[in-house]
Amino acid sequence: MSQFYVRRKSVFIAGTALLSAVVVVLDLAFKMAGLKIPFPLFTDLKFDTLGIPMLLAYFLFGFISGFITTGIAFLSITLRSGQPFPAFMKFLAEFVTIVGVFMVLRATRQSALENKWKIFSMISGILLRVVVMNVANVLFLPVFSPLYKTMGAVIVIVPFISMFNAIQGAVSVFGGFLVYEAIILRLPSLKTR
Repeated sequence: MSQFYVRRKSVFIAGTALLSAVVVVLDLAFKMAGLKIPFPLFTDLKFDTLGIPMLLAYFLFGFISGFITTGIAFLSITLRSGQPFPAFMKFLAEFVTIVGVFMVLRATRQSALENKWKIFSMISGILLRVVVMNVANVLFLPVFSPLYKTMGAVIVIVPFISMFNAIQGAVSVFGGFLVYEAIILRLPSLKTR
């Protein structure tokens, strides 16, 4: 992650606001245009690319920026749909993905551009997302969803939820890394700062 952006408060604020706005626009555009792709094995779950600007916010501006953009996604989805539970689950999934990537990069004090640690951080983000979202679904779906009134009913669909979260996490992490690397290649002076 480039510390250049984190040290300059005005750049941090502007960059976080810009990527948060991108998240809101993408959320509204995907919903209105019907571009969210349903997961074929469990059509209640839908793929999108909202996680990419959230991961990009983390890579460019730090952990707090990633948290803020996921929080803005929560607010956007809640206001658009009027349902806080799906918005919370999206927030939790994307934030946990950021935490998984952050843990590896922070523990090793490595840049997001070093290949070995990049791969470990991607795997960590995806695995943490799958585990946390499985636990969250088992705990919260019986309470907040009328379709799944018991933990047993939720446990039956956990394999589908796991597959979905692994694929969606990979889209977010790989997309975030690709866009980050494209930005860094265009601005090579940021690598050394």
